[in-house]
Order: sequence, then structure tokens, then C-alpha cells
Amino acid sequence: MTDSVTTPDTTLASIERKLELAASPDRVWRAITDPDELSQWFPDRAEIELVEGADGRFHWDTHGSFAVRVEAIERPRYFAWRWANDANTDLDAADEVTLVEWLVEPLSSGGTLLTVRESGFKSDRHRNGNDTGWTSELAELAAFLG
Repeated sequence: MTDSVTTPDTTLASIERKLELAASPDRVWRAITDPDELSQWFPDRAEIELVEGADGRFHWDTHGSFAVRVEAIERPRYFAWRWANDANTDLDAADEVTLVEWLVEPLSSGGTLLTVRESGFKSDRHRNGNDTGWTSELAELAAFLG
């Protein structure tokens, strides 16, 4: 018989937001995956390739550059990336890396239900900052999509 060792879970609660958008699922998909469209509402500049395992960067003029890695793509419904929570840090060297998941679902009204979930936080500073950040970024997405 072997003893099992359980590592305590030190992660904080996830952030989850749901948005009902008038835009079609295809339109929402483009807005969250196309680098040129992302740059219109999320970072100032996006370098990302829609290939699982691909590394990229999101650049903000006021916040710095954040490393990102595509984790999963199930077109046109699910997209996930990991990113460093500190600017100008390589993903593999980052102290804290979180997972951002996007779920795109059609509504019977013809619009889209978009769910965004970020998990894996280890510090209140990052979780609280991103909690506030998602509120403003998703408002920008809604305005971008009209």
C-alpha cells in the first residue's frame, strides 16, 4: 500500500462573466480570435495564432506586454488561452499563469451568449485586478460589436 500526498489547492475563485450580445456567433468568434479585431477592444496590439500550443503576446501601451499560449480551439464555439499575469514575463517563467476560456453559444433570438471564465489565480492582487479589468474589457467588446 502506498501513501498518497494531497497538495492543497491554493487557487482563488474563478472570474466568470456572461454577456448576451446581438451579434451572431460567427461575428463574436471573429472578435475574440482575430488579432486585428482583438486589437480594437482588448489589447492595443495582439500577436496570436489560432493553433493549439502557439505562443503569442498581448501588448498594452499602458500595461506592458503579456505572454499568451493558445490551449484549445473548437471552432466556432470554444477558445482558451493561458497568460502570464505579470507584464514583460515569459509564460514559462511567470509566477502566476491563468487560463482564460471563451464559450460562444447561439441564442434563440439570433444573438450570442458569450461566457468568459478565468481561473488559476494564486494572488488577490491579480484576481482583483482582472476582475475589474474584465468588466471594462467586455464593455468595450459589447460596444465594438454594436
